[in-house]
Amino acid sequence: MSVVATLATAFDCLAAGPALTVTSEPAPEPVFRSRVDGCAPNDIPDAPARAFRDSSGAVHLIAGHDVNRALVGAALRAVKIACDVVFEGRHADDPQQFDDRVWLAAFYTEDGRKIAALAHEEFHAYLRPQLCPSRQYRSCWVNAVIGVESDDGGRHFERKSTPVPVVAALPYPYEPDIGRQVGYFSPSNILTDGDYHYVFVFAEPYRAQERGPCLLRTRTPFDPTSWRAWDGHDFSVRLGGARQAGSREAAAVCKPIAGLQSTITTVVRHQPSGLFVALFAASRAAGPAGRQTPGVYYATSRDLLAWSDPALLLELPIMFAYTCGVPAVYAYPSLIDESAATRNFDTVGDRAYLYATRFNMTDCKLPMDRDLVRFPVKLAGAAAR
Repeated sequence: MSVVATLATAFDCLAAGPALTVTSEPAPEPVFRSRVDGCAPNDIPDAPARAFRDSSGAVHLIAGHDVNRALVGAALRAVKIACDVVFEGRHADDPQQFDDRVWLAAFYTEDGRKIAALAHEEFHAYLRPQLCPSRQYRSCWVNAVIGVESDDGGRHFERKSTPVPVVAALPYPYEPDIGRQVGYFSPSNILTDGDYHYVFVFAEPYRAQERGPCLLRTRTPFDPTSWRAWDGHDFSVRLGGARQAGSREAAAVCKPIAGLQSTITTVVRHQPSGLFVALFAASRAAGPAGRQTPGVYYATSRDLLAWSDPALLLELPIMFAYTCGVPAVYAYPSLIDESAATRNFDTVGDRAYLYATRFNMTDCKLPMDRDLVRFPVKLAGAAAR
């Protein structure tokens, strides 16, 4: 049986445009099983899957933990784990170094040899009692997005910028025991449209920063300092952290994109319709009865700023919405078309794969026993007018 979701457009700019129908088979196939294929106990899928092609034509698929490894193969369907570590943060004790625990999260390449990457950096102050008196994980968790780079086709990444390659960080100095996680989280993949490259990051609320997904763009993805965030009117905000903010701290925050309340894990262009498609995991009121339904949702847009109402793609127990006793819980959805013409897999046709992390539950806690799996997906829509 297939799960079918037909998009109902909510914005005037989309009302005259095409509907997009997305269907997914609910039975996934495994790509990587941590217990069987893992190179180490922490070699687990812990981020949305991202793919790029190197200069030899090989595909790199990365969905790892903070000790980052890649699956590599001649094609997306043929990737296998390579146990070499491609990047790891230095576990620096200074929060202003933005170099503690680091997850590779988004990639861009033009030639398959030089690759720019955006990374999700978590400062775990609870491991430093002098910086976190409560020693509570979430109370002292400050997040940022940084830029790293590879010169060897993705075999190794390193920090190239001096002094600190900050893409998005709060314009406030570190403050201990805030009581919750704050900062900028979980970059989506990098999407190219014309002369610009775009990425979503998720902002947690803190002082002047509102909660929600923020959109950033650049012309030069190899320069981490070149990214500018949407401020509600233009892409004008440099989310450069406290040292760049100076006396204008309140202005150095982004404006979340209206209509999207969740972490955007994928943004791609559906080439046949011309629509942008954003993917995320959430629990929302769905269906005719408005039942609260956890799963993977999508929305569409023509300009990345005005988005349709989200529609359910696949009902699944998800990381933040599941009941005890379920055999599996899912997280980190991403949409990848293995036949995409671009090296960066930022476009999809009428067939693609929904990648996700599956937690193999043995009790009511999310375990380290995880698989990267994928569901076949079909997309259909009229050509954009």
